[in-house]
Amino acid sequence: MLLTSSYELKTAFAYARSFSLERKLYYIDSQMILLGILDSYASDVAIGASDREKMLQWLHALDWEQRPGAPIPTGNKPKVPIMTEAERMLENATYFQKKLGDEQLHPQHIILSILTIENRCQYKFKSLGIIFETYLEQILAIRKAKIDVPFRSPRIKTSYISFFHPFLQLFYGPQQKKNAVERYFSEAQSLLQYNDIHKCRSLCHLVLQMQPDHVNALWLSGVTWRVERNFQKALPFYDKVHHKHPQHTGVLAEVAHCHSEMGNHEWALKLYSHALSLNPGSSELLNSLGFECIHLELYVEAISYFDQAIAYDEECAYAYNNKGYVLMHLGFPVAAKELILKSLQINKGNAYAYRNLALLSLKEQDVETAREMLQKAQRFHFKRNYGNEVEELLRRLDNQKATS
Repeated sequence: MLLTSSYELKTAFAYARSFSLERKLYYIDSQMILLGILDSYASDVAIGASDREKMLQWLHALDWEQRPGAPIPTGNKPKVPIMTEAERMLENATYFQKKLGDEQLHPQHIILSILTIENRCQYKFKSLGIIFETYLEQILAIRKAKIDVPFRSPRIKTSYISFFHPFLQLFYGPQQKKNAVERYFSEAQSLLQYNDIHKCRSLCHLVLQMQPDHVNALWLSGVTWRVERNFQKALPFYDKVHHKHPQHTGVLAEVAHCHSEMGNHEWALKLYSHALSLNPGSSELLNSLGFECIHLELYVEAISYFDQAIAYDEECAYAYNNKGYVLMHLGFPVAAKELILKSLQINKGNAYAYRNLALLSLKEQDVETAREMLQKAQRFHFKRNYGNEVEELLRRLDNQKATS
């Protein structure tokens, strides 16, 4: 591992250490390192001043996790331990250091590595329109370089699983089984963040062999299938979690989402309504209800739900976008475009909003703008989140261009 840090990174680590001590956290994680980078340097991070300031505000406002029982560092220069996830992130950053041909590890490598990890930090970056692909392009443009740098998330070495494990675990004592369950599930959580879906699912399967009612492993198993858009396989796992936690609105919402994707929109509407009765004022649930109403062609009701979502949360980007789609469908393109653009002001990574702008452009027979918007939707992972519609629209435009 090429951990020869630049001066900028050493300063950022010192910042993270001081931040941790001041807040009595006594650990350093990836987000603290990122905070140190963004708060110490502006020129070497390849992020615009406005976006950098928004990330800083968000990071400072985080509810940082306290770790009861953590040893309190002592001495003139107290040592603060770096969390395992931060070590993995740093090791992954050296991969980008090597690919870019740099002698030292510096902020750009760290940010690239963070952008490969599925967590709240990545989601915030995405809302600013910053994803791995766009950030890499920015770096290469600044360097005036053409280098192939493949996407790669951190890698971890998981527990060795014997072919005979199903037989061997029958002889585990209670404590041995408990330790194995905890170890496998912890590794599964990390693997999900690092985009290794199949290994994550395999470890969850092992956990459920030993403890069939392990709620978190059931939930995580459902997530692995949802990520692959296999909602029929995700639903049984979510149903089992729902059976144990019938009043949990997050679980209800996932069950409803599966039914919606499978075309059961009336049942999804009922489930979302029940979730809203348990959590009145949830902008996410109101937006989801509005989305189901679109599928059921209840456009007046859909607009009402989107308006309520916006009333509760002025930053509910998806509600602005979805209301815009309804207005476009009803024949109000100017008002629709205004709302969709408002959505993108709040969340620049909203692939569905780019898809809606493309549909508007097609209605106006502006094929080139439509193509540009579809490509942006594609870039912000429309297929992974919503399916093949954008690819099919682009293919149709290519065919029309070829035959014209």
